[in-house]
Amino acid sequence: MKLRNITITSLLALSGVTLWSFAATKLADGGNFNYRPNPLGLKMSPYGQVIALAVQGEIDSDWHGVGIGGADHVCTTCGHDHGASGSDQCPVSAGESKTVAEPDTFIAKLEKAASERTNGRPATPGHKFYLRRQVEDRLRMAWELDPSNYANYNSYHLFLTEPAVGTRPVITEKVIELAKLTISYCFREESDPRPALTAASAAGNILELMFLHQHDYSIDQMRDQLKVVDYAIARHNELKERWVASGDLERLSAARIEEIETRLKFLLLVRETSEKTIRRLSSPEISSKF
Repeated sequence: MKLRNITITSLLALSGVTLWSFAATKLADGGNFNYRPNPLGLKMSPYGQVIALAVQGEIDSDWHGVGIGGADHVCTTCGHDHGASGSDQCPVSAGESKTVAEPDTFIAKLEKAASERTNGRPATPGHKFYLRRQVEDRLRMAWELDPSNYANYNSYHLFLTEPAVGTRPVITEKVIELAKLTISYCFREESDPRPALTAASAAGNILELMFLHQHDYSIDQMRDQLKVVDYAIARHNELKERWVASGDLERLSAARIEEIETRLKFLLLVRETSEKTIRRLSSPEISSKF
């Protein structure tokens, strides 16, 4: 009798462990065990959008310190490496007036004190890698705070897709997943026309990856993705017309309005080029090679 009870108990325990292992594997594959902290609900909130803009200053500072030149071109003004052209590319060049070169606010002075490089030697490869890693991490955080930010999303996409810039190898499927999450978030916006441009850019990035790995995707998938680009651009135009009618567009600065128009023109060119690429890939000569 005791042997029977032990056997039944053991079989039940074994069945429970098997079922738990199966369920845990499915949850892990779906990313349900990944811990994604969102302190105070800042991510994907209006406050997160403001913080995402503030993060750009730190990103610019670290990227400025990465440098693009060799060891013989250290800027005498800021201590960073600007390449063969020397301090001509430095925003705080020696030829600028003191009122322009020096920060005039307390916050700006703190930023300068925190980011100023006092070592006259060029940054080592290890230090440059560290700064690139810092930029990449901050771009990730900025994207999590506001996936609809056009500049932060595209900069983060660049870090994920360019090995010479990024510090962590990322597979194409993960980059596409990030773009799809960006598109989904941007399409939630019901009034601001700018997130739709970010969605169009993300859809264009997916198309570009499809072209680079064309043997993994069909022509129909590419055409479907092109429709997402068209929908995003049409949504932007619709929301922008509402802004024009309500007068909200006039509340933006001239620089912001020009920025919107410039991005739209660029995305229209990307859309036109993508359509031509799909047309070329669907031709009998090219499609026979798939």
